[in-house]
Amino acid sequence: MLASQHRMRSTRDFQSVRRNGKKVLIPGLVIHIYLGMYGATPSRVGLTVGKDCGNAVQRHRVSRRVRATMGPVLGLLPAGTGLVVKALPQVHTLDLDPEVITEALLLKVNR
Repeated sequence: MLASQHRMRSTRDFQSVRRNGKKVLIPGLVIHIYLGMYGATPSRVGLTVGKDCGNAVQRHRVSRRVRATMGPVLGLLPAGTGLVVKALPQVHTLDLDPEVITEALLLKVNR
């Protein structure tokens, strides 16, 4: 579960991360990462789960899984990072591993 201080709610923040951030493709997820977006404040995660991921029950289940996965990832990223995570339809069948996601994000950031 993500604390409220780590949740992105503003449409402008979502748009800013998607326009200015780097895109990382992971099976089942598309993640946009924007370092330094919030300065020295805590990092934030925005989540998008479209109707192509199933009915409301399935989408909420995916949201909970992704939020639980992103909690440990935030602890390893620099403060002030903005993340927008888009779930793809095949996310239901995949195991979301925080270590794999963190490694992919850090590889993209260090390029």
